[in-house]
Amino acid sequence: MSMKNLEELKVELAYLIGMNHELYEKNVLPVMNMKIEEFLNVFEDYFRERGFVVRRKDDSVRVSFDILNFKAAFNDNHDILIMKGREKIALIQVKFNGEGELIEDFDGESAAQIEMEIEKQKQLTAYLKNPEVFYAGGESGPRFDNPLTILMSIFNV
Repeated sequence: MSMKNLEELKVELAYLIGMNHELYEKNVLPVMNMKIEEFLNVFEDYFRERGFVVRRKDDSVRVSFDILNFKAAFNDNHDILIMKGREKIALIQVKFNGEGELIEDFDGESAAQIEMEIEKQKQLTAYLKNPEVFYAGGESGPRFDNPLTILMSIFNV
C-alpha cells in the first residue's frame, strides 16, 4: 500500500473521530443529562410518596425519615451514586450504545489497523446519530430503562 493511501486513511479516520465527538456532544450528552434528571425526579417522588422529607439541589436529592438518610447524586462521568448515610449502596451508570468506541485519537500505524478503526468509527456514527441511552448497574451490570425499576430493586419494595 502506498504512503498516500495510508495518509488518506489517517485523514478519513481523524475526520470520523472528530465528527463522532460532535455527534456525541449534540445528540448524546443532552439525552444523558435528561436521563440523570429523570432519575433524580423519580428518586424524589419515590421517597416523598413514602413520607420522607426531601431536599433538592442541582446535582443531588437528599431524603430523610427520622434517622434514616438517603442521597442520590451524579458526577461528571454520568454516574448516579446512591448513599445511605455515608455508605455507598448503589452506583448507576448512564450509558449509550457504542460508548466504548468513543476515542480521542488513534495511534495504529498499519493500514489494516486504521481500516478496522474506520469501520468501528462508522458503526459508532450510526449509534450517535440515533443514540440509545440507558441506565446500567455498574460496568457489566443489568440494563434498565426505567428509574423506578432500579429504585425498587435497590430498596426491595
